[in-house]
Amino acid sequence: MSTHNELYVVDCNSVMYLQADDHYTHVNYLSGAHFMVPFGLSVVEDAIAANCVGDKFLVRLGRKYIINIKAIIHINTVKQVVLLADAHGNNHSLHLPKPILRSLIDLLS
Repeated sequence: MSTHNELYVVDCNSVMYLQADDHYTHVNYLSGAHFMVPFGLSVVEDAIAANCVGDKFLVRLGRKYIINIKAIIHINTVKQVVLLADAHGNNHSLHLPKPILRSLIDLLS
């Protein structure tokens, strides 16, 4: 992804999750690294589809997240949370609506 004067490189294999923030996207790596790119989540999703061909482990969940399904350690539809683990054993909880979590469970089953 690039602007007129900058290039942003996102390593798909290192992504734990991507989070939409208005017209920006927060990139959270499994290593714990975190940065922001000046593109909306849809633009980032299109770039991932174009550049990470064959990688089906990054899944769009609703309007706000793209997650690495390899990082999932727990899904709870009652509490409306998906729990991800990074490379250092730290847990990251993302709150999502029940229907999205149910569809995620179906996808992983």
